[in-house]
Amino acid sequence: MFRRIVLFFLLLGPLGLMAQVSELGITAGATFYIGDLNPTKHYPKDTKIAYGVVYRHNFSDRYALRLQALTGMLQAYDSNSSDSLQLLRNLHFRARLLELSALVEVNFRKYRSRDKDSKRWTPFVFAGFAYYHASPQAQLNDTWYDLQPLGTEGQGTTARPGSDAYSVDNICIPFGVGFKVNAGRLDFQLEWGMRRTYTDYLDDVSGTYVDRDQLAFENGALAATLADPSVLAELPDYPNADRARGDPNTLDWYQYTGLSITYIISRFSDCEEQYNWMRKRR
Repeated sequence: MFRRIVLFFLLLGPLGLMAQVSELGITAGATFYIGDLNPTKHYPKDTKIAYGVVYRHNFSDRYALRLQALTGMLQAYDSNSSDSLQLLRNLHFRARLLELSALVEVNFRKYRSRDKDSKRWTPFVFAGFAYYHASPQAQLNDTWYDLQPLGTEGQGTTARPGSDAYSVDNICIPFGVGFKVNAGRLDFQLEWGMRRTYTDYLDDVSGTYVDRDQLAFENGALAATLADPSVLAELPDYPNADRARGDPNTLDWYQYTGLSITYIISRFSDCEEQYNWMRKRR
């Protein structure tokens, strides 16, 4: 009787799995930011290390769902630019990144299946949906300050009536390409991916300068100092009020390039082998 019950659940297992494979692993690589402080989209100097965990559920040899948690740092400095206007502006930021994503992967070749034309390597593309948290900060006298509560572009002041603080919790669209290689129970994936955000305040920079004295009066001296650290801010007749601080017509992006190593934790063939073993034991 016990053997019949075991056989029953072993039969249900393959039906539920439908030749599916689950993997769990880690990923590590680098992130960089594209926006008002890095508008050229060239490989930047401020590339930072990122890492996370990966869970992948393969529905077939062509399609997979990947759940990923990623953390890293986004940052940029006008002082690293070769553009004279950026050097004069002299802004900078950093933001600790936390990203949670759900991605669909599509393999170009039949990957790791039981077909005779199956391959142990394949290029793939991916796209999906992600939540991310990134709160921009700036440094003054060796101390880092959160910029969003300060309203450096006049948010919450009479200079920008109706302008609310931007959100540091947002969604983005990840997409990219990669390459997979299988080695038994281990899979190796190299990927390059972009994140299309829906904010222009990943770096706290978007619109125009607010009058320095008014910003200091309504939001505090710290907000005024971090809003405009340029040499122009020290002039008696402040010249930057209402001038462009950033480009509100473009949104910010960020990128992740990484290597993932995953371990196959379940697969259909395991259940099938157990089922065949139980049948032989009857």
